[in-house]
Amino acid sequence: MKKFIGMAGLLSLNSLAIATQVNVNHLAPFADSLEGTAVSINVNDAEVLNGVTYLQSSGYLELAAAGVAPGETKLDVFAPPGASMPAISATVDLAADTFYSVTAIGDGMNQPLSLLALEDSQSMPSDGNVMIRVIHAAPFASDINATAASVRLDDGTVVNGLDNVLFGQDSGFFEIPAGNYDLNVSTADGSTRLIDIAPLDLAAGTVVNVFATGDGVNQPVGAYAVFGDGSAASLALETSAPTRVNVAHLAPFAMKKVDTAVSVEVNGSEVLSGVEYLQSSGYLTLAENGMAPGSTMLEVFAPPGSESPAIMATVDLAAETDYTVVAIGDGDNQPLSLLPLVDDNTMPSPGFAKVRIVHSAPFAMNSADTAVSIRTDGGDVVAGLSSVEFGQNSGYLELPVGLYDLNVSTPDGETRLIDLAPVFLNDGDIITVFAVGDIVNQDLGFYATYGNGVSTQLPTEPDFNTLNPGLNGAWYNYETPGQGFFIEVFPELEYIFVAWFTYDTTFADGNEMAVVGSPNHRWYTAEGTYEGTEASLTLVLSEGGIFNQADVVENSDAGTLNISFDGCRTAMVDYEITDSGLTGNIPLIRLSGSTVEFCESLIEHN
Repeated sequence: MKKFIGMAGLLSLNSLAIATQVNVNHLAPFADSLEGTAVSINVNDAEVLNGVTYLQSSGYLELAAAGVAPGETKLDVFAPPGASMPAISATVDLAADTFYSVTAIGDGMNQPLSLLALEDSQSMPSDGNVMIRVIHAAPFASDINATAASVRLDDGTVVNGLDNVLFGQDSGFFEIPAGNYDLNVSTADGSTRLIDIAPLDLAAGTVVNVFATGDGVNQPVGAYAVFGDGSAASLALETSAPTRVNVAHLAPFAMKKVDTAVSVEVNGSEVLSGVEYLQSSGYLTLAENGMAPGSTMLEVFAPPGSESPAIMATVDLAAETDYTVVAIGDGDNQPLSLLPLVDDNTMPSPGFAKVRIVHSAPFAMNSADTAVSIRTDGGDVVAGLSSVEFGQNSGYLELPVGLYDLNVSTPDGETRLIDLAPVFLNDGDIITVFAVGDIVNQDLGFYATYGNGVSTQLPTEPDFNTLNPGLNGAWYNYETPGQGFFIEVFPELEYIFVAWFTYDTTFADGNEMAVVGSPNHRWYTAEGTYEGTEASLTLVLSEGGIFNQADVVENSDAGTLNISFDGCRTAMVDYEITDSGLTGNIPLIRLSGSTVEFCESLIEHN
């Protein structure tokens, strides 16, 4: 947040066009889920925004050209989008060459839903200063007088006389020296902090609106900043967190799941009973906010009720920290033990997921013989993980959002030990992936715990050595929507047909006429025999046909297309188009996963 605000301060309002512009902010916490707060917004009966959710802003939208006054402007907010009647309506008189913030506020319970229109500053603060306006948009009480709040430094000093601000009121813009500020929103008398904002650096030249937000019921109270350039962000809050532990049972010491049942005690008190292999507790609070549990004794009894623990460990637990404590080992190849891990549940960078890989598969007695590599299905080692032994972990890795097809192999990559089914990492995912099983008592596989404490077994890919009709259908690359492949497999002939729907490398120059579609559409096909899971085919270009007429289509060899399937979910196309010199590869996934189960059932029956 410090970096963000510092950068925002470098942006000048003068960089924006001088015209009437409106920044629309959704700060109305009328539902307890973000999806439930979605709205659409009409300006003068024309929709300008759709699917906007709580704590989102539009950025400045130009409503009129320079020198033109929009005048009486009708604003309607529809919740949900497409509703027949607006949830909020307002008419505002907008002047020429002026910037405005229009903010949806209220929760519909404590305070009515309404639109708050404010004129924004179009001037910069004095040298060395910050220009700030504070707006009370937190409908946390039904009595308007009970919403009274003060804005203070953490030492209790009231900021700019703001000692009794009611819901819907604002401070107007005022200037303060640039610097580091530790602010909070308290009750009017200062006795109770309502919103404690984390220390933030306000750089010289920053122009910012700071909104108090949330109703404490549907959405937590907080602070939201909208900057002079139209960008916006939630402000980090100072919080004290509990110490939490997620206990995971990944010790495959028996062949039957029921025989792996254990109970778990913390400092002599039972907290879990009847936990079986591949189960976890979710986060358990061991100490309240700000308290350090310190030296903590953990005991695992197998079976539950045994007189002596099968596993015992003492761990030093810090305050405000999340841990995962994992029971590992099988008692034969590797001893039963507890593996404590410190969890990092802070969000990854935008566009990334955070992944930690832990080797908890005791499939060999010698530690060196448990060594594995983590690889893509193409054979590339992931993040240097070429020789990970039992009990070791990768630490957290930030990986770009996308589809990953990974496996655990021997260090040299020659033998796959566990083949993970393709998994899509979403923006903000926090996942710990455990390699599990000892081959004898329990099969090798993957188990995942998430930053929210949820856990699950991850699917693995069955052995895949030939094509089957379960692969039939549409395939595409998620980075190029609107293009793709249609595939048909004829196993009785060991034959495959591929249609490739794509485009030219440039847009048409405008002289071509096309009644249907676009002149730069391209239609390629390829067909032939396959061997195993791969096919090397001649690429054929079809051209010269006319829509819905019997004109003879001309087919000509255009290059080569090689397609290989990693399983029922992913494939790779390598192509070479001779005349154009185009070469490359395209990773493919199923457009629909509805036939994956059918495909995998055919593999299992082969």
